Amino acid sequence: MKRRGLLDVFFSNSGKPPFDRERFVFKLLAVVILTQLSLYSVATMVCHRVALNDRRQLAEVCPRALDQVAASFDSTLKLLVALLGGAALNRGGK
Repeated sequence: MKRRGLLDVFFSNSGKPPFDRERFVFKLLAVVILTQLSLYSVATMVCHRVALNDRRQLAEVCPRALDQVAASFDSTLKLLVALLGGAALNRGGK
């Protein structure tokens, strides 16, 4: 029987799958996208509520809010496509 040291007990990888870096990155990206969506949704709702109370157009209350939302999601989608393309190239090369 092999004798195990104290560090082997704490840092052994018994029963656990190896760390999947791609899965971690995609989960982290999902959290970032959902957080971004939540923040922009709250900001849009606040602007909409202020616009309704003041009886003005949404574009008058928050003039650049909708442009920022569109630009943000555009860059997020480009990042996601780039990451998926990089993952596909990486898997194709193995």
